[in-house]
Amino acid sequence: MTAKNEIVIALLGQPNSGKSTLFNGLTGLRQHVGNWPGKTVEKKEGSFTHGDKKYIVADLPGTYSLSANSDEEIITRDYIASGKADVVCILADSSQLERSLYMLSDFAGIEVPCFLLLNMSDVAKDQGKDINAKEMSDKLGIPVVLFSAPNVKKYDAFYEALETAVANKTVLNTSSLEQKYKDIPDYSEIRNIIGDYKDGNRTGMWLAIKTLEGDLPVTAKVKAELGNEKTAELSSVLDRCEKGIVKAGECKFAWIDELTAGSVKKEKKAAGLGKFDRLITHRIWGKPVVVLTILLERTDISIPLKTAVWKIRILDLEMKR
Repeated sequence: MTAKNEIVIALLGQPNSGKSTLFNGLTGLRQHVGNWPGKTVEKKEGSFTHGDKKYIVADLPGTYSLSANSDEEIITRDYIASGKADVVCILADSSQLERSLYMLSDFAGIEVPCFLLLNMSDVAKDQGKDINAKEMSDKLGIPVVLFSAPNVKKYDAFYEALETAVANKTVLNTSSLEQKYKDIPDYSEIRNIIGDYKDGNRTGMWLAIKTLEGDLPVTAKVKAELGNEKTAELSSVLDRCEKGIVKAGECKFAWIDELTAGSVKKEKKAAGLGKFDRLITHRIWGKPVVVLTILLERTDISIPLKTAVWKIRILDLEMKR
């Protein structure tokens, strides 16, 4: 337990979401690294002071979801479920927003005060994206902040969101997501069987969708809390349930699409010419390169060279996206 003037923040996000950069920006030299008990997974904790409060920061392992597929995922979700964190800062990569928001959808149903940090907003802006953080905040019921973790001189918006989340205990609004889950008959049955049961700060909705997904530790926990009759009912539903994890994923991405619709606008930018395009349109070298490419496509004599040319072409296209 921490003292009343100390607040524990958990940083939650996918790999490469900028958690470590934020952690370093907040804590500086006031950090220590070890391993989680009984695991080889790195444990990073640090601290900083803002106003008259001291904050303890736990940089949780980067994971793509809160399932039980790896030590990192189990450590991350168990830490959040333990209640050790007073507030969770969820990071999403603004430049890959739809994919990065999957963590937010997987967190939904865990009733811990939280706020959403749309990191790398400068990169998203360069991509032509216009993100309305206020509109997203209204939909989610939590503070949402456009942010760039490397710019430590502009952390004011982070501190403001942090203080709001702690003071108002802002919890994610999941009503729209659960409505989508209810369109899955198997989910509705599982949810009815679970009833009012909650596991700490993990709601019946979160437990039901994880059970539908085939999460073994959650399913075992739920069954242990149910009577024999309800356990038999649950087993019957799960036995006939097919592609539960796929159906759940479809609901999560539909919710993400709904969240970003109207809140994220992308300016259409004319794609610039890549190196390969510039080469084939060159006044002098263009025609020889095109001829060489055609010849390479018609013969197997220079397969390594042909492969190299098309690898360059594919890489060039990827870099322009």
